Amino acid sequence: MDELLGSSEPSTNLLRSRALVRLDSGEALDVVARETRIGRRHLMSWLEAIQHEGLAHWLKKKDPGADRLKRARSGIAQMFQGQLAEEHFEAVSIGVLGAQGYRIEDQRVSRNDTDYRLLDPDGRPICRLNIKFHGTLFNQAQEYVGLEPADCFALATYKIHGALQRQEEERLPFIFLIISVPDFPRDLVEQSIIDDWAWLAALSGRVVEEAIAARLALETWAQAVRERIAQSEFRVISARKAYALLRDLQFQRVHALRLRGFNQLFRGAEINMHLSLSNEMIGYAEFLRLLADRGALDVALRLDRGEI
Repeated sequence: MDELLGSSEPSTNLLRSRALVRLDSGEALDVVARETRIGRRHLMSWLEAIQHEGLAHWLKKKDPGADRLKRARSGIAQMFQGQLAEEHFEAVSIGVLGAQGYRIEDQRVSRNDTDYRLLDPDGRPICRLNIKFHGTLFNQAQEYVGLEPADCFALATYKIHGALQRQEEERLPFIFLIISVPDFPRDLVEQSIIDDWAWLAALSGRVVEEAIAARLALETWAQAVRERIAQSEFRVISARKAYALLRDLQFQRVHALRLRGFNQLFRGAEINMHLSLSNEMIGYAEFLRLLADRGALDVALRLDRGEI
């Protein structure tokens, strides 16, 4: 647990878990109680419950089965690829933006729909940015939505609606940044997640998934994955433009609306709008050039009107 979450500002549950780990490893009850300031009675009752019924029962959760462990591995892999994409985004952004006086503001701690905000030289926000990772091709894209699989990106319709809603409430443009890595080695990532970590993630939440993903990023094999992502380009589309395309092309590009038995054919799939990476988005490098050449106000207006 410490290897994953470190020692910075642990939560109450983490403090309790660390205390129990210390007891389980043979430390004296009085010492642990004194140093953690947790009552002896509580420590003993918790330890007995874990020893007799297991940690999952103590957490008031079911011991995860094979399906739940598989979903936990998938969630960690998704978090891992997202973290490497964000790392790449910062690497390609900070130097270029800094030279122009702009900067990005990290918003990930809030865990909402915004990963970063782009700020002008005076610290005023220009737009919100949400990063999306495209690592799995929709092999039937040509048949269902008229796009080549390598050129097709699926964006959930509710996310488009939510992004535009936030934009209109705040009068601040919202953009999606998509990075496409169709040969991302997801199987390698999932196979590198040890059983104990998958089990812990299955009983925990996003914080633990993020911690495991960050730990995986330190593995030697992760460097090859990082280099593959660094070879890929971000593509940009505003929420306004994505919404306009959804409105105009919904029956061509949202096949869930016209396909009978969609839920049976694509079990668990979201209702997605499928966008063309090449024809309906611009490269991030081009976006940065527009910002440098035309200025923040002009770019913000174009985003708000859905021209980008």
